[in-house]
Parts: sequence; C-alpha cells; structure tokens
Amino acid sequence: GGPRVGFQCPDNGIHVLDGEQAQMPINVAGEFPVEVQYHKVGDASDHVHTATIRRKPQQQSSSQLASVIAYGPGEYELLAASDICAGTIDAQRARCSVHVEAKPSAWFVTDSLRRDSNDAHDTGIWRLHESCEGAALHSAFELGLSGSGPWKIDYRVDYWATGNARSGVPSFTDRTITHSLVVLQTSTLKPECCEPGLYRYTLLSVRDERYQKPQMLLAAHEAVAAEAGVTVVEHLITKSPLAELRAYSPDGTPLDTSSSSRGSFRRQPRSIKHCLAPGQSKSDGDAQTWAKLHKYLPVFRIEFEPSGKAPFQAWVEVFPASGPSEVVHLEDIAGYSQPITLPDHVASQIGRYHMRLVRTRDARGCEHQFVDPSEVGLGRADHGSAAIAGGIEIEYIEAPNARPASASPAANPSRNVCVGDVLAFELRGLNSWNVDYSYNSARRSTSVTKRLFRRIADVPGNFTLERVCHRAANECCSEFDDLSYAVHDIPRVLVSGGKDVYQDILEGDMVDIRLDLVGAPPFTFTWQRRSIDGAKVLESHTVKDLDVFSYTISAASEGTFEVTFVQDRYCQYPKA
Repeated sequence: GGPRVGFQCPDNGIHVLDGEQAQMPINVAGEFPVEVQYHKVGDASDHVHTATIRRKPQQQSSSQLASVIAYGPGEYELLAASDICAGTIDAQRARCSVHVEAKPSAWFVTDSLRRDSNDAHDTGIWRLHESCEGAALHSAFELGLSGSGPWKIDYRVDYWATGNARSGVPSFTDRTITHSLVVLQTSTLKPECCEPGLYRYTLLSVRDERYQKPQMLLAAHEAVAAEAGVTVVEHLITKSPLAELRAYSPDGTPLDTSSSSRGSFRRQPRSIKHCLAPGQSKSDGDAQTWAKLHKYLPVFRIEFEPSGKAPFQAWVEVFPASGPSEVVHLEDIAGYSQPITLPDHVASQIGRYHMRLVRTRDARGCEHQFVDPSEVGLGRADHGSAAIAGGIEIEYIEAPNARPASASPAANPSRNVCVGDVLAFELRGLNSWNVDYSYNSARRSTSVTKRLFRRIADVPGNFTLERVCHRAANECCSEFDDLSYAVHDIPRVLVSGGKDVYQDILEGDMVDIRLDLVGAPPFTFTWQRRSIDGAKVLESHTVKDLDVFSYTISAASEGTFEVTFVQDRYCQYPKA
C-alpha cells in the first residue's frame, strides 16, 4: 500500500512567537518522496497546501520525522498522502494546532488615579494624587501586565520644574531620564522624589520570558483595549509653602534689605536695630501708653511665595528680651503677605529679642519645617545656651537724650548764659555717645563716655547742642531744638576811663568821679570808698536799675574809690 502519515504535535499544539514561522512535526512512513496535502480548518479560501517529504540523507528506515509549514496560527488537518500509491492518514493524528504567543504588554491601572479639571496644571492625563514637597510618598502607580514573567519594562520620566511656564509641553522639559524596571509579578512603579514640579511617566517597551526583544508600547493616556491600556500618567509634587519674616519701618521702608531666598535656613539671624524716640518705649506696667505708641514700632510681616495655596498657617517662635520663648500660631492667612500681630507681653520692652519661623502649612496640607521640632524652645539667649538659629533678631534701642544738669547754668529757662559759665548736660541712654554742637556757627562733634557732657562758654556768641547719637548704633539719634543758648559777656565798669587817677581835694571842695558801664542795662553795681591805705571801708553804696551807661560820684572826702560788684540784665561780676 501507500504511505501512512500523522502529525506529531503536542497535545496543546505548537507555540511560536509573533512573526516566527511554525513548523508542524509530521511522521511519514512509505516510499520517499511522499507528497502530503493539508489545509487550515475553517479557512474561507479552503486552500490546500502541498508539501513533499524527501528521505533524509543516510536515513535507512522506511519512516522518518519531518515537518510541514504552518501558514499562520490555527488548526491544520491532513487531507491526503501519496508516493507511488495513495496512502492513508492516521485518524488520531490528523490535526495539529498552531498558536502565536501573545506579546507582553504593560499599562497603568487607573483605579487609584484621577483627573482634576480644576488644576491649573491639568493636562487631561491620569494622575496620582498630588504630593507635597518633602513629604514621604505613600502611594505608587499600579502596573497591569500581560505575558509570561518576569518582565523588564523601560520607561521615561519627563520633569517640568514648578516655575516652568511651559509645564507639560514635551519640548520644554527641564529633565528627561529613562529607567528600567524588572517585575516578577503584578507590581507598582514608585514615583520620583522629591523636587516640586510635574512628572510624566511614559511606558516605552516591555519584554518577558518569551519575547526577549523589547516590544514597543503605544504612548496613550486613554485605554484603547483591555490589554493596551494607559501608558502615560502624571504626578504633581506641590512646592512646600516657603515664607520668610520681614521687618518694615512704620512708613513701609524695609529694615532688612539683604537679598535672601525664602525658606532658606540661615544659621545666623538677620540683626535689625530699631531706634525709638525718647518716650516711645513702654514704661513698666504702662500698657495703655504702649498701645498708643504701636504706630512707632516696626511692622513685621510674613511673606509667602506664590507657589503655595491660601489660606496659610504659620507657627512663629518668639524669644522676648527676657523669659522663655513662646510659639505664636497664625491662622487663616488669606494672602501671600500679612502683618504679624504679636502679644504685647512678647515685644513690649526696650531690649533685644528674636523671632523665627518654625513651620508653615497651606490649604493643600503641605508643610515646610524651618526648625527641627527638637530645637523649638532651645537656644534662649538669656539662658546662655547656643545662639538662636535663623529668623530675625531685633533690638529696640531708645534714642539717647540730653537735658541740662539741674545745677548748671544750662538749666536757666531763658537760655541766657555768661562767659565763663560751664554748660553741663546729663546724657541718657547707652554709655557711649557722639555729641554734635555748634558754637558761633562752628560745628563740632565729640565722643563722650561719661553721662555728663560739659563745655565752657569762653567767648560771647551762641551755643547750640544739636544732636546726640549712640556710638553703638550711630543712626539712633535725638535732635534738639530747645538747647540753644545766648552767651553774654561779663559786664564791666570803667572808673575814670579805666585809668588810675590821683587827685587832691581842697577842704570844702568836691570832685566828680565818672563811671562808664559796659553791658546790657539795667545795671546794678556797688561802689566803695576805702581809706587811703585800703585797710578800711569808709562807705559803701549800691546803685540799682540804672538804665544808662554812665554814672557820676561826687566826692568831698578823701579815699580810694572802687567798684566791687556789677550786674547787668544777664550776668554779674563777681559770680555768685
């Protein structure tokens, strides 16, 4: 009889990779060559394929194992076999199935993802719930997988920084990195950490145990089939609410003009000295007066970067001039800049105190920790421990003052003094001053370390104490408009034109002695007649309220005539 043929296929058929040509094993017994006819079951064209099986070299047996080509996946059936004679088909092995292994695939499962149409950064792509800068990431992208594991996935991460105006536009990324991930079973992809900005994750290719060559994945942010799902997702990391403390003078001028980066942690605090005019500091227990004087104090503001979302909260630690620190909680900060209202007992005294940001939080719940929680309450200056780190160090300095010393001619309310007077002023404030004054339009400055400032009025003219400044804070000064003095010369009397005159008097005659007065009337003076030897005062007379500049004494007795006291409107000689 003729040949006998039958497939030698495994029970589950032949499995090949996509693109590979399958060879179906067939057992042939007969006289070679043997012609075999077969077709694909269910093929609409009903095409019959023919294969000629030839004897293998050095094959002596009448049967051998050969193969025929499968033209695509499906079930094939043997139809006929013949050599010289028609043969038979093994009915038990007449059919063979060919299967193409599915290509591996990977996609993002969107069950835990969302879209936020209210987000200004929204690109319409599925997103993981946004995270806060610096916060631990507790979520990840869940991956869907098909194929035969383990899988190796290549993916790309595109990053746009927070300040990038073209966020989400592919050609304007700030950074692009490609990664590989090996997955044994259903797995997750951990998001990048921790710079704030938009991260886009694109699955590029996948390979598995069967397909060692990477299988490219279609970039899609919508699922197009059950196993051709979303391959592009995003994650937004929100910038933490950065802020800084600023100090302004009451007129809005910044007291700290140094450049800074908000949120940067400076180990040394910014030092600000603020000068309060005399009387602007709080006297002990005088809260009412202090409340009225708030308008003279610096205005402290907390200023947020616009990347955060209002309303904000802030925790500010304040170290008073004395005593323990206190943390002030500021709530419902509606804008990006807001004044800080501190309790009166926190900042109510002349002296130095410190203020620093501890923590901020925005409406998203994102926080920025400026100070390690373990350090809060430490570093108080009055306890002699480590310097307070970061923030603002402000010192209220009361401007120096100068008042005439009570026993000094400078205390004369009329502000008229005399040549030879010592003008003395009591200085108040820190124990070192710069004093500016003018004398007859000549401006002078001197350093003083004692609390009493003295100057001798040595020539007639005008003396003005203009300004006193603290040497330690030279911009903290007081200017005066009520410490200007007229310095007057000492009044004088010229007897007989200022010459020594010796004149004999006959008995019964009289001699006129002329006195010329120099000064500002009215004058008061005392003249005396002494014995010729000067040992005895024979007579003494005081002339008061003389409005003219000369006076005549008519003398009929011998003696020495002299003026012992003279006083004009401002001065006298000798001094009292």
